[in-house]
Amino acid sequence: MTDSRPTVAGATVTYGSRHVSCLAVVARMIDAGVAPVVIIDNGSTPASAAALDAAAAAGAGRIVVHRMPRNEGSAPAFGAAIARARDLGTDYVWLLDDDNLPEPGALDRLLAADQALRAAGHDLTAVAPLRVPDGEPATIAEVVAAERARESPRESVSFAGVEAGLFARRFLERVGLRRPRRRVAGTDLAYAPYGGLLARADVLRRIGLPRADFVLYGDDLEYTSRIRASGGRLVLVPDAVVVDPRGERWMPPGFEVRAMFLSTNPALLYYFLRNRLHRELGTGRRWSVPRAANGALFLALCLACAVATRRWRPMRVIRRAVADAVSGRAGRRVEI
Repeated sequence: MTDSRPTVAGATVTYGSRHVSCLAVVARMIDAGVAPVVIIDNGSTPASAAALDAAAAAGAGRIVVHRMPRNEGSAPAFGAAIARARDLGTDYVWLLDDDNLPEPGALDRLLAADQALRAAGHDLTAVAPLRVPDGEPATIAEVVAAERARESPRESVSFAGVEAGLFARRFLERVGLRRPRRRVAGTDLAYAPYGGLLARADVLRRIGLPRADFVLYGDDLEYTSRIRASGGRLVLVPDAVVVDPRGERWMPPGFEVRAMFLSTNPALLYYFLRNRLHRELGTGRRWSVPRAANGALFLALCLACAVATRRWRPMRVIRRAVADAVSGRAGRRVEI
């Protein structure tokens, strides 16, 4: 590490009894030359809170713990983390979830990618790593291939992630009548999760803080989407790898509308769908003929999935999430 290397502050959020994984993440950041690292304690157990405080006391100023009065959700907690980290006087801020383990060299590759963007004349930039469930080469190759094949709905017309044209193309792919469209690795992203995001402190000041009224789920995507919406660039760096253990899923993989009906957590389903719709309806024209058509298709798919899975309770959660998003309601819903 040379004297000309930019300075980087770290930030993460933890809760419950996750201090072991959180401190492992912090250790990886410090090993990569990150200092200080801000930990937002978002409702840890007393034992975990004590372990975090002990690490900070032994960290010689490299670890700073800030405690939320209760678990407020990811949006307020990451807002607090970003607000503190961006004002520490470093050039960059690196965000990681409390179970994200960056592979060696990940930070240097992210820094190099962002500096290349800035050298090309872009001043509103951020870079994101490749997130993988484990560090095995075969897994990394599989995730890279999936990222290249990914085709996301256009949020200017989609409704709850449903876009009729994309739905038809994916159907043709499943039956073998169309090859998946492959994306060039390293191209721009519309949004990215908090975990692994690297941005200059001045960029984070320009785009503000996450929407606290999103509470949790999707707040990171709305936040990072502001970079592109403001004319900036958010770029995936595939050779910067962060291991992100998936753990137990509350919503299974596969066809997303069907997965909603197989989900195990009504509250997460509500916030996931409501916040996604908030983001979509704030992109492009709020209502248009394509948006309305995609909304009708989403409703038809929901009815079909409710019949197929014989699960009607998720339909009530989906209806409430849609109604709140369309009416502009956000904030915490304790009755879910």
